[in-house]
Amino acid sequence: MDSNATAMASPRRDSGFTLIELLVSLTILTGVLAILSSTLRTLSQHWNANANRLERIEMVARAFDIFQRDVSGLQRLIVTNDNKQRFLFTGTPNRLSFVTIEPPYPTVPGPYFIDYSIAPNGPSVDLVRARAPYVTNMQAFPGATPANRVSLMQGPFKYQFSYALKEKPDAAWTPTWRQQNKLPGVIRLEIIDLANGGYASQPFVAALRTDAEISCIGEGSSECSPKTGGELTRIGDQSAALGTAGR
Repeated sequence: MDSNATAMASPRRDSGFTLIELLVSLTILTGVLAILSSTLRTLSQHWNANANRLERIEMVARAFDIFQRDVSGLQRLIVTNDNKQRFLFTGTPNRLSFVTIEPPYPTVPGPYFIDYSIAPNGPSVDLVRARAPYVTNMQAFPGATPANRVSLMQGPFKYQFSYALKEKPDAAWTPTWRQQNKLPGVIRLEIIDLANGGYASQPFVAALRTDAEISCIGEGSSECSPKTGGELTRIGDQSAALGTAGR
C-alpha cells in the first residue's frame, strides 16, 4: 500500500529533451556551424589566392619565353635615309620594336616585325606584343591586325624596358637606346606591382645573338651588318666582310 502510494505521489518523467537541453544543443550547433563557415571561408580565400598566384606565375613564364625568343632572334637590319644608316631598332622605356625570325611552328616561317607596347586596360595595364610580316625596305613597324596583337601580361603592373651593352655588364642600364649605329647587347624588362611598388617577378633579361648579323635576312644584301660587335659598316665593306664571316 505504501509502495503504491509512493509511486502515485512521484511524477513520472517522460523520455525526450527538455526545453533547456534543446536550447543548449542549438547553441552548441550554432557555434560549430559558425566555426565551420569561418574555416571554409578562409580555405576559399587561400584557394583563390593560390589560384591567382599560379595564374600569374604561368603568365609571367609564358611572357618571358616569348620575350627571350624574340630578342634572341633579333636581326641586325639597317635602313638608309639621306645617305645615313641606322639599325632597324627602336628602344624606349615603354616601346620596343625590331625584326626577328619566328620558328616555323605554329606560325608561318619568315621574318616578322615585332612591336612591344604598353596599353592601359581599365584598372589593369597590358603588355602588348604585335607583329607584322617584314618586307624589304621597311622603315618602321607598319602596324598589326587584331589577330596579330596579343596581351602577354595583364594586371596592375608597370612595365619598363632598359638597355645595356653586353661587353659592359656592370654599366648602368639606359631607359632609351639612342645609338643608331650600334645595337644593345642585352635588353631588360622590369615588371613592377603598382600595389606595393615592388617587383611582380624577376626582371626579364635577354641577350641578342652574336651571330644574328651573319644569318640575317638576305645574306650579302645591303641591309645586313656583318660585324659581330654590332656596329654599322660602310656599304662597300659589307659584301667582303660577309664573305669573310662565312668562311
